[in-house]
Amino acid sequence: MPKQGLKFWFKASRNPALGQSITPYILGVLFAVAAWIYHPEIEFHLLGLALGLLGVIGVGTAHTGINLLDDYFDYTKGAVAEREALIDGGFRARLLKCAYITSGEATADETRRAGWTFISIALLCGAIIFVLGFLFLGYDWRYVALFAGLGLILGVMYAGPPLRLSYHGFGELVIGIVFGALIAIPAFYLCTAQIHPSVIWASIPCGLLTMNIVNTHAIMDYESDKAANRTTFVVLLGSKMAGFWVDVALITLSYGCIITGVLLGHLPLTTFAVLITVPVAVGFLRLVRLYIVKPEQEETPQWWMGNFKQWGAYKKAGIEWFMLRWALARNLLIQFVLIVAITNLLGFNLYLG
Repeated sequence: MPKQGLKFWFKASRNPALGQSITPYILGVLFAVAAWIYHPEIEFHLLGLALGLLGVIGVGTAHTGINLLDDYFDYTKGAVAEREALIDGGFRARLLKCAYITSGEATADETRRAGWTFISIALLCGAIIFVLGFLFLGYDWRYVALFAGLGLILGVMYAGPPLRLSYHGFGELVIGIVFGALIAIPAFYLCTAQIHPSVIWASIPCGLLTMNIVNTHAIMDYESDKAANRTTFVVLLGSKMAGFWVDVALITLSYGCIITGVLLGHLPLTTFAVLITVPVAVGFLRLVRLYIVKPEQEETPQWWMGNFKQWGAYKKAGIEWFMLRWALARNLLIQFVLIVAITNLLGFNLYLG
């Protein structure tokens, strides 16, 4: 690990974003607990639960490492310098990303080494889980290799060479796959050594709502991404308003997946409780549209938006316009996924059909 400590690197890696990976993983574990309760054909193993919990460390450190490598690749490619040029020209752009590098607190090389250190810890957790699960729970090595290998490759190639997927319009899709099916389903599998239709239906909205976070991110970074030749999906579509309608589609599909899962009998009727988050989703979409049509209008956090303890610091840094919408998109994901997970656990075998 480079000279800076763990606390520094967790903060540098944009640790508030860890909810995007930890929450879907928790969903997979809670769905496994529900399966043990309501599906007697899925046998409970204490070791399976222990390995599932160990996976939380693996997912958290993998996400941390990938974020640091994303910063390293962005910085070395010149994206930060492009943001600075935009601000000098009068555009809104964030300078929070890579600020610890530009301020001299850490070098780009230290960031790269820190990123690979965290990924190495994640790989160690994965190796322990694989060996114990293979020996005692009957894991199919093909599933484990697929989940771990695809997640690592897509995560690193998101901004890294040679593919740099986020620079060619594939970033949002990669995020949707990695932070949806490739987290929730493996979490369920690590606990049970099986895959069940219920967790598949629940994993899809995890990915869609994480794509919504990244797409909203891209709407607000539209000018800076174009200047840095980073072709996000919004840049590919050619306008921020087109990106807004992508947000609408992603959120609508998320609720549609849960409703369909219930109607098909894969999710319990109690899962309909997730519809109480619809007002939050509508409020979020209003803020995104407002950013596009009236960017000068200031908005402040409301009670229903979640925790904004750092609001004063955001305003001081000049990024409150960004953090308000980004954090609300993240909070919508967390609220949605936790309600689905808990209501599935408390489903009491109340299914249609």
